Amino acid sequence: MLYGDAHRPKRWHDPSHHTVGDVEITGVEVLRISDEPEAHGLAAVHLRPRNGMPIPLLRSLAGRRDTPPPPFDPQKFVDGQAIIKQGSRPFTVAFVTSAKQGLPRLYRQLRYWRWGSVEQWLWALASRTDLTDYPPDPKNLEPADNEIIRLSSDWHAVVLRDGMGVAGLRADQGRNDTFFGYAELYLRSIYLDAILLGIAQAQGLTKLEERLASALDSSVSATMAELEQQVSSFRHRLWAQHLTPHGTPNRLLTAYQRQHALCERFDQILTEISDFNRLARDDETRHVNSAVVVFTLVTVPAGIALALLQVLETKNPWLFTAVAVACAGLTVFLLSTRSARVAFKALRNRFTLR
Repeated sequence: MLYGDAHRPKRWHDPSHHTVGDVEITGVEVLRISDEPEAHGLAAVHLRPRNGMPIPLLRSLAGRRDTPPPPFDPQKFVDGQAIIKQGSRPFTVAFVTSAKQGLPRLYRQLRYWRWGSVEQWLWALASRTDLTDYPPDPKNLEPADNEIIRLSSDWHAVVLRDGMGVAGLRADQGRNDTFFGYAELYLRSIYLDAILLGIAQAQGLTKLEERLASALDSSVSATMAELEQQVSSFRHRLWAQHLTPHGTPNRLLTAYQRQHALCERFDQILTEISDFNRLARDDETRHVNSAVVVFTLVTVPAGIALALLQVLETKNPWLFTAVAVACAGLTVFLLSTRSARVAFKALRNRFTLR
């Protein structure tokens, strides 16, 4: 789903390093799930701040008030492989460790004294905020305990709507650290894939929701077939619930899906399509029944007239005329009944919609 194969690759990457101001670009990736013309994709920029705290860079990437624009333009680093859409909201994945004993507290106000420093960092990294953007309510501090993904005794993670924060729980030994180097590798690869898959699923569901919203504006039968085909394609290409047989990537994907209500949205789409399918079947049945009613009302008087003439075995033209007039009168009477009017209205609506 995220890489394709040797014949139809879906992902391009450039591991070249670039330095722009206080930001080091360590690699760029471009992912395109669909092969359809003009289909959208995702670009992942791997970076590392060289100096200062990571929070200001995250706030800049998030476009917070009174922050300068990001110090780099992703378009310059994709080597013509993609066109970066301006103004789109980026999702950020941030990982921070401390060179000393522990991470410093970000919220030093007295009302936050019960809030641990690691939880403060997880919230700040995932929300891309500081106290000037969004001062958390001390009575409802986030992330809640059940939202923290405890990756191991060395690091924890939190996934929010627009960002994922990961914080180390102990001091980072740098190049000599036996774990955090691999932890960064995991974060920039399989853990990032979990987020990319979640974003692609959210985009696919949004496209399905938009198509479903306009479903009643066109032919019922044609729309039904198109919707079922799109849902089947989405389920086959994107709707994976597990990246690995076990482990953290599945938990990260589940956390992203929960933040964006992806499972509930997909269930709602399936429910609405089921209702739409039932509506289409009921509509088709109603049209068939209407056609049968009209056919019956027209042919029954004629059948009665022919049977009567066959029984009488007469060649009298006046009798033929009388039977024909009676047949026509009965037909007109039957076609003026309420059942006939309802049937004609249904058929007229069907041909008008087409």
